[in-house]
Amino acid sequence: MSAAYIKQLEELRDGLAEATVAVINGATKEGRSLLTADERQNLDNLEEARLDAEKRLAKAKEAEQRAADIEASFRNSPEGREAEGRGSASDSAFATWIRESRAGEKYDVPMNSRALLAAAEKRAMSMGGTAPAGVHNQLWEYAVESSELLTYVQLMTTTDGNTIPMPRATVHADVDDADIAPNGAIPDSDSTINTVDLSVAKRGFKTAVPNELIADAAFDVEGYVARNAGRALGNEVARAGAVAAEAGFTVTGVTTPAGVLTGLGNQSTVGQGSDLLVDLLHSVIAPYRASSGVAFGMSDSAAAIVRKLKTSTGEPVWQDALVAGNPDLILGKPVAIVPQFDPFAASSKPIWFGDWKALVVRIAGGLRFERSAEAGFGNDQTVFRALVRRGAVALDPNAVKALATPAA
Repeated sequence: MSAAYIKQLEELRDGLAEATVAVINGATKEGRSLLTADERQNLDNLEEARLDAEKRLAKAKEAEQRAADIEASFRNSPEGREAEGRGSASDSAFATWIRESRAGEKYDVPMNSRALLAAAEKRAMSMGGTAPAGVHNQLWEYAVESSELLTYVQLMTTTDGNTIPMPRATVHADVDDADIAPNGAIPDSDSTINTVDLSVAKRGFKTAVPNELIADAAFDVEGYVARNAGRALGNEVARAGAVAAEAGFTVTGVTTPAGVLTGLGNQSTVGQGSDLLVDLLHSVIAPYRASSGVAFGMSDSAAAIVRKLKTSTGEPVWQDALVAGNPDLILGKPVAIVPQFDPFAASSKPIWFGDWKALVVRIAGGLRFERSAEAGFGNDQTVFRALVRRGAVALDPNAVKALATPAA
């Protein structure tokens, strides 16, 4: 695919998005809160065309990336290096470590919260320690992309795995409703503050690679290990966060009506459909709703149900992002897909909303890569392993609330 074709698709997509905004702005300028039937039809047509352009653009970029990967594989092969007179000096630091490190040598990837947040925002990340530049960024870009919850939580990194007592306020001091008379006693109102331990546990995996593939520089060992480790470990960190969220955010914001177990009920019935999402949003107080960490969280199966909801005027409740890379919205708030959350069923909590900064996700010691030629010696393999020590805890039970379903 040519760059010119991709540019044309990008311009088409952006033009359709601008046309969509223009239709909505036209109604606003005329002081109308509702769109006419023609305007709604026009919006549907524009949205369908924009989604088609997005799909074509994604396929074009995927084809372009495949071509670039093939070219890079050749450039990194012995034939390619010989053709360009580069020899083996073009190998990346990570690929060189794979081929030349001795058994038991570690490839450490230290991290810090600033770097992780930058990864979530798609900005370049700074490095610390002795890890080669580039791999750290790539790993955590993959991790965040495959684990949307990590974009919103409070991330903490530590050098060791010692348990950390975290302060948690369960009751806040408040002012009494009654006025205080002159010389009158001032009423007591104490906050309830305790601590909760934030510990870490280790997860990881090992993979055996045939030495023939390692010796063949045309095989992108570095990219494969980075993608696989980043996604797997990133999802594992997010899984720990999801488990801590379900255990620590104990306040139910709204419960579906009796008998409504596998969805949100009838959109045309008061108190069902999108009304439940509105009630869930407003069950969380305004300061939490204004936080940078605010978002809806739900599994893919729950998201599929919400996507089908429409308002009384036929508008979808779920708002697709107009700009690639931005989150989709529900009631103006971002949505994070969290595979570990419940599907709709009896006595479940399929949808969550609130300030996810109240969820602390900790990573101790960063990501670790290690290799051993001896472990797979009998099969002529080199064994790599990826490890992470992670933990999570919710600090404020009122910051995030759940939509719950009743028992069957």
